[in-house]
Amino acid sequence: MALRSQEEVSLATVFARTLRNVIAITTSEERRAWPRVDDILAHTPGDAGAPLALVRLLQFAVLPELLGASAGPAIYLASKQFSRSLGITSIQGLKDWFRRMGLGELEVEVDEERVLVKLHQCLSCRHLPATGTPVCDFERGVVDGVLEQVTGTEVLTKETLCWALGDTVCQFEGYSGDQAGYLYRENGFHPDAQRRLLAQLAEQAEVALDNLRLLHERRQHETRDPLTGLLNFRALAERAAFELARARRHGRSVAFAMLDLDGFQSVNETHGREAGDEVLAHWAAALTAQLRSCDLVCRYGADEFLLVLPETADQQAEVALSRVLAAMRDLAVEVRGERLALTATAGVASFPEDGDAVEELVAKAATTMYTARAGGPGRVAFYSGPARG
Repeated sequence: MALRSQEEVSLATVFARTLRNVIAITTSEERRAWPRVDDILAHTPGDAGAPLALVRLLQFAVLPELLGASAGPAIYLASKQFSRSLGITSIQGLKDWFRRMGLGELEVEVDEERVLVKLHQCLSCRHLPATGTPVCDFERGVVDGVLEQVTGTEVLTKETLCWALGDTVCQFEGYSGDQAGYLYRENGFHPDAQRRLLAQLAEQAEVALDNLRLLHERRQHETRDPLTGLLNFRALAERAAFELARARRHGRSVAFAMLDLDGFQSVNETHGREAGDEVLAHWAAALTAQLRSCDLVCRYGADEFLLVLPETADQQAEVALSRVLAAMRDLAVEVRGERLALTATAGVASFPEDGDAVEELVAKAATTMYTARAGGPGRVAFYSGPARG
């Protein structure tokens, strides 16, 4: 079915979101793992911390007891509504308000396709023990609400980094073209009348969803490697350029790592191309599972993978890659009754030390990888330093 107009695509997006919301509403969700009362009090020391302790107790103990699984969505929606009364008309105004309220320091990046917000020193969850689920619903709601007023478009982000997940920064992000992962599930929060209305709208979505599915498939074909499902280099390069621009403005580091599977050619020669493809697909999926949500990865060549690690200097990259490659060494793929395990060699080039452009950094990472490979498998080498392994 051909797409007839951009208006149809917009309509399809609305109907698609409506249908997914109906499905989400009727799907039960397990209770979220909020911080425990003892942990909240233990990590808010002294009389000066009493107001903060009260805020944390209200958000993480009282409201979840009152609202159950709807506590997170309720806090998010309420804070989003509240943000409209603040009169904030610019991103700088949003940053100033967070700083003035003591909620933390914001970094905000908004372009036509992506919203990326980092909240440093988050008041709500900083230094609390990790619970395994993100908890910054209030902050995210305020940010999304203000950004909607500033941009004039709907903003729905997902919290991908959080102190409660064991990270040292809270991060909210969304892609306007991503209809899979950035729609907030408001389970159990709509009255019956709203649910019936949404269900009626969803009944009209079939044709619109077909149009949207075609658009999505075309975008996938343009941006994804068909074998592994990873980004292709063109799509990664566009996003990597965005990361470099952000790092340049804020004085941060970005690591580019080229990985090559050691001995992969022998897999194709011994077991055939089909078996080699199966190994590549499994290896790519396992590699992705080892990375952070903010990291980028693409299939660069037949058995080469390119990683882009934002906010990562050489020392951090060495630790991260050593961990990733160690995990990948333990991966064994069963092909025709035989378990195959592969190691990988990595070459790293870093912004800003080794270059200022995506193409330059990729070329230097590749050159470094080839040099490291000559010294033996399973090594990690840096453009500005010696190989390790």
